[in-house]
Amino acid sequence: MTRPLAESIMELDFPEGEAARIDELNAKANESTLTDDERAELEAYINISDLLAYWQSKARQALRQPA
Repeated sequence: MTRPLAESIMELDFPEGEAARIDELNAKANESTLTDDERAELEAYINISDLLAYWQSKARQALRQPA
């Protein structure tokens, strides 16, 4: 992985509106009031978040390597 690619991956995050939606869905999940559609939406966000965490872990490893 190139350094510029790793740096770009480290900057990735959910847009503000999406982050607010995730917070809303998490709150509803904690209250056990999610609809089936909302549950599926939250699961999709969780999957994307897990994938992003994996990519960022690989990017951190790449950035630790000498240039």
